[in-house]
Formats: sequence, C-alpha cells, structure tokens
Amino acid sequence: MSEGPMSDVRTLVVDDSEAFLEVAADVVGATPGFISIGAVSSPRAALGLLVAHKPELAVVDVHMPQMDGIELTRRIKELRPQTAVALVSADDPEHLPPAVRACGADAVLDKRDFGPRWLRSLLPRFGSRRGDD
Repeated sequence: MSEGPMSDVRTLVVDDSEAFLEVAADVVGATPGFISIGAVSSPRAALGLLVAHKPELAVVDVHMPQMDGIELTRRIKELRPQTAVALVSADDPEHLPPAVRACGADAVLDKRDFGPRWLRSLLPRFGSRRGDD
C-alpha cells in the first residue's frame, strides 16, 4: 500500500561538518512536508540508516574523509535506487569534478543555497516515488 500524498518526505543528512549537520537537521525539521530520519557524519552510519529507515531523500556532502559523497551516492543507488540523492558542497557546483554529475545524484547544490525553499522545490519529485519501499 502506498503512502498518502500528505506524508512527510523521510530525509537523511550526511556531512562531516557538525555545524552543517545541525543546521540541515533544523531546516529539514522546520520545513513542512519533510521529516529528518537522521543526521550523521559517517557515510557508514548513513548506509545503516538507509537500510533501517528507507529515506526518500539523502542530502550528502561531496567531500568527506572516509568515503566521499560520490562513492556514498553510488552505494545508496545500489542499495535503494528510489532514494533521491542531493549532493551538497561548499565549492561552486560548476567547479566540481565530472564524477559528481555522473554518480547518479538527482541534484547538486551549493551548501549556501540549502534551505526550506530548496527543499520545497523538490516536493513534486516525490509524487512518483511514494510507496516504492
């Protein structure tokens, strides 16, 4: 049975910056239509949450020390292809390596643009993904 259109988009945030994690978790929690299922600094922890909580959206930092966002995106898409992945970076998205666009990410965003307006702009994308658990 698929979820109704009013259910919140389950969102996972992965970033090695504790400051960004706090802000992103607050933004997700305060944006109608979204709910945070976790904000973690470890890509490995993110993979565990992916399996356990089946997020519909993962917001993933491009640059992380143990596993970069490109590799994490590939793994997310292998394990749960219906999860949308938005890669975020403090770098200008136009200057990111080509692998960022080729790894399967659904969106690439400058971290400075992350906020409620950007999240709300994604809502129409989830209409066709609902109930794909």
